[in-house]
Amino acid sequence: MQLPIYFFGDTHFKPLKSQEENEKIAKFSQFLDSISINNAKGSLFIMGDCFDYYFEYRNQNSSEHEEVLSKIKAMKEKGFDIYFIAGNHDYWIGDYFKKHITKAFLGDTTTEHNSTKTYITHGDGILSWDKSYRLLKKVIRSNIFIKTYSLLPKSIALKIANKISYERKDSHNIDQDKLNRIHDELESFAQQKINEGFKYVIMGHYHHSYHKTLNGGELILLGECNEENYNYALFNDNKLEIKNF
Repeated sequence: MQLPIYFFGDTHFKPLKSQEENEKIAKFSQFLDSISINNAKGSLFIMGDCFDYYFEYRNQNSSEHEEVLSKIKAMKEKGFDIYFIAGNHDYWIGDYFKKHITKAFLGDTTTEHNSTKTYITHGDGILSWDKSYRLLKKVIRSNIFIKTYSLLPKSIALKIANKISYERKDSHNIDQDKLNRIHDELESFAQQKINEGFKYVIMGHYHHSYHKTLNGGELILLGECNEENYNYALFNDNKLEIKNF
């Protein structure tokens, strides 16, 4: 994996175009341009939920997200490594998507540079009390579900996805008490990984930025990337920094 490494995610590009989506894609393009202007090479690590909905059918040779995918592929062609970790909105990638990147991970993964180890996860399914989601996650990632869902015509599948997306649009607006509970659990999770030898534990999913120095390492929670701001992390020279674009 080439240095520097840029970590970002939760862009949630939607399959249906709108003025908001056009602005999000323009911001994405500006962000990628800023990276390629300042670096001749490096790595992009997309932390999941790049898309608000992505389901790839067998033998697929195009996508509703063609504009976004073309920008990702252009970075790869410039010499950047592109890594992708699946989120809860875009787990169902396939060969067509993989053509545009260097490597995809369907679960948590790690990196190591000069003995500095980083644990990377999208972040969903960690909270101990979220038992219903943990069960749902197992179901919708199962081969039986994927094969059954693939029988739906794409037009119907998109309507279902858009309805779910609309109903969950305010799901990350939570009160401070619940936010504190989430941070406590994520810190506990991160400390366990730090005890295993990792210096950094980095994740997204929760749509807000949070940084905590723990005993022997750090938890980095990246916020949402949208048309107004990109919250990302930059790893270089054995140091990880949180930045905004």
